[in-house]
Amino acid sequence: MSEKCSARTKQGNECRAAAVIGTRFCALHGDPERAAELGRKGGLRNRHYVDTEPVSISPPETPEDVKNVLRQAIADVRAKKLEPRAATALTYISRVLLEAFAATDLQKQLESLRQEVRTKADKS
Repeated sequence: MSEKCSARTKQGNECRAAAVIGTRFCALHGDPERAAELGRKGGLRNRHYVDTEPVSISPPETPEDVKNVLRQAIADVRAKKLEPRAATALTYISRVLLEAFAATDLQKQLESLRQEVRTKADKS
């Protein structure tokens, strides 16, 4: 039976891998750079999104613009051109922007009503 690796895992448990013959460590604990390289390769292979050119969009000026940006983001997520995390951030920002648009509209309506009241008061 082969010897066990004498290293400890990040959680502090004993490594359960077999030690490389002539050493006290398994292949990964004996060569941490190799382990990091294998992790990078695995991570790159696990990417499910296409690298695309950065897209420059103009800031949405209206709720209709926000709707169009979100519509495109949905299509890009489905086409795996946009990562879901980026779409989540975009959705959150869009919601706040729509609330700001609504608040601005209410403020304009209130100012218009105040102006009407002043005009009627001046005529009386």
